[in-house]
Amino acid sequence: TLGSFHAETQRVEALYETYSTAPTTAKQFAMADALQRIGARLFDLGEIPPAMRVKSGNAVVGYLADILLRLPEIPPESVPGGSGAQGGDLPPYWTIPGTEIRMVRLGEGPRSGDYVFSAATVARLPQIHAQAKGLPALRPSAIGDWATVQQRVVGPWLMRLPLERLPASLQATMLGTPIWKVLFAGFIAATIVVVVLRWRSLVGRWTRTGSAWRRYALRLTVPVLLGVLVVLGHGFIAWQVVPSSEIARAETLVATLALYVAAAWAAWCACWLIAEAIIASPTFPEDTFDAHLLRIVARVGSLVAAGGILLYGANDIGVPGVGLLAGVSIGGIALALAAQSTVENLLGGVTIFADRPFRVGDQIRFGTGSGTVESIGPRSTRIRGADGTLTSVPNADLAKTQLVNVSARPNCVFQHKVGLPSGLSSARIEALLAELRRRVAAHPLVETAFGLPRVRLVGLGTGERNIEVEVFARILTTATPEFLEAQEALLLDILRGAEACGVDLADPAAAGQARA
Repeated sequence: TLGSFHAETQRVEALYETYSTAPTTAKQFAMADALQRIGARLFDLGEIPPAMRVKSGNAVVGYLADILLRLPEIPPESVPGGSGAQGGDLPPYWTIPGTEIRMVRLGEGPRSGDYVFSAATVARLPQIHAQAKGLPALRPSAIGDWATVQQRVVGPWLMRLPLERLPASLQATMLGTPIWKVLFAGFIAATIVVVVLRWRSLVGRWTRTGSAWRRYALRLTVPVLLGVLVVLGHGFIAWQVVPSSEIARAETLVATLALYVAAAWAAWCACWLIAEAIIASPTFPEDTFDAHLLRIVARVGSLVAAGGILLYGANDIGVPGVGLLAGVSIGGIALALAAQSTVENLLGGVTIFADRPFRVGDQIRFGTGSGTVESIGPRSTRIRGADGTLTSVPNADLAKTQLVNVSARPNCVFQHKVGLPSGLSSARIEALLAELRRRVAAHPLVETAFGLPRVRLVGLGTGERNIEVEVFARILTTATPEFLEAQEALLLDILRGAEACGVDLADPAAAGQARA
């Protein structure tokens, strides 16, 4: 491992000399690739968050190279696995004499058996480097001070600028990075924020009108723009400005976090966009159960997708995903217990969607209330009463109660009982029945099949109006206003028929009962 480290760092030094003489993007990529392979192959970076491993690996390579230049040369035969060393298995670990720098053999994971610099050494190298950087180098090297070179190096585009003419105050370092690099990176970040906020403001104006799917399509452009600008900005900072040390890790952390936020935001918008685009298709009516169910699926799916992306991103930047998931699970249990009614209403809404006892626009009766269904949400169903008031009924209650879907009827029923005065002759009653049958059947909305309409003598009793005639008909409409209009016409025809037969129905006791 130690011999490999010396050989690889010498290769990086040669690449750096070539790059310094004639900087090109290809040479920069070759140098960066060689440096990253050293960190990935020869160091245990498992305790560093995945998003930070490249930057941290580059930094520890420079720290160790500087430290080894200031240590006495180590005889190859004393290094396990080195040239001239005794054969046999490598020891579990080996420490460079006089230092805390230790190499270990990994015992588990995909790199099991690899001999690498330990995770503890990786964590301690910045402190060891701080103690050794004041010592003179004991051997010649193309890069005499790796830490300084990593601080000062820039990409090929900026190499053409007279950066050495910058004031000393800007050349000074802050957290291991020249101040001018910090300001440059901050300017790029601020520009991204301003552009995204400006675009979001414009999208907000454009989405005040228009269809739902168009609004979500426009909203989706905001996180997409954020993601694109972050990728471009991070790429420029990483490959041209080239910050180092803590600033490099902080910039990588912010860029990674912004990318995951943009991805979660885009996933949320995409779920709603897909749902609204399907609903907007001509074959998918707006006011159907499927449309409302699709919106609930979009609401739940968008939250799950965004939450999953953020959880994965948290793990990528070093927040333990398992611990976070466990915390979310425990919090979810507590939240479920505290919001039991909300969960019950959500399940009630799912039950309503699955059973489909009514749809938006249907007129229903429930308990002591009635009205027209205006919307079905995850928590409650909104019903507009005949007096114009809006009632929100919890889905759990609505799923438990008995419902009458008035709009589901194939037609309306006209049923009245007419009281006739006593003393009428049978001939006059028969004439009245025949007249009423003719008049009722003549109405264009009355069904004339299966023995309908029906006008029958149904009762004989005592009193002034002890003769009862029932008029029963089916009105071929489901619309209440149209039924009421037909009912009014039929009642007037009944009165006219009675008058034509010389029967007096003026007594209020003759009023019947109708139901729709």
